[in-house]
Amino acid sequence: MKHACSLIRAFLFISTVLAARAASAGGCLCNYTPATLLEVIDGDTLVMEVSGKRETIHLAKIIAPRLAPDPQSKDAWCATEGEKAIKTKDYASTLLSKASEITLDEQQRDESGEISAVVYIDNISLGQELLYKYLAIESDRTPDWCG
Repeated sequence: MKHACSLIRAFLFISTVLAARAASAGGCLCNYTPATLLEVIDGDTLVMEVSGKRETIHLAKIIAPRLAPDPQSKDAWCATEGEKAIKTKDYASTLLSKASEITLDEQQRDESGEISAVVYIDNISLGQELLYKYLAIESDRTPDWCG
């Protein structure tokens, strides 16, 4: 019985330490990568300093409206999309400029060397914030900014 009590105390101690650590990490024991904003290109493309290197970052699984027509795209573009793109870029710029901490998670580098990542601003996903404000859509949907 004495041995069982010692095991329970040890378990409770370890659980308390892990819970405190999780709480201080925003509820997650993840390994986020710190980043510094250098430039907001558009609503879903940023230039950041990551590990001392200048990197182009695309918000993972997020599509924001385009600022101008893309000659390589078959998708229609209209002034309404351009106006929404400006709002999206401005909102992202505001959130990022006020952040005390910017971190990246789930990073993947594409064939051109650019990074797709979930960008967190003070432990809140930038992509999710854009979705909540109807300034972006999830990448598995077809954009219809002009409809």
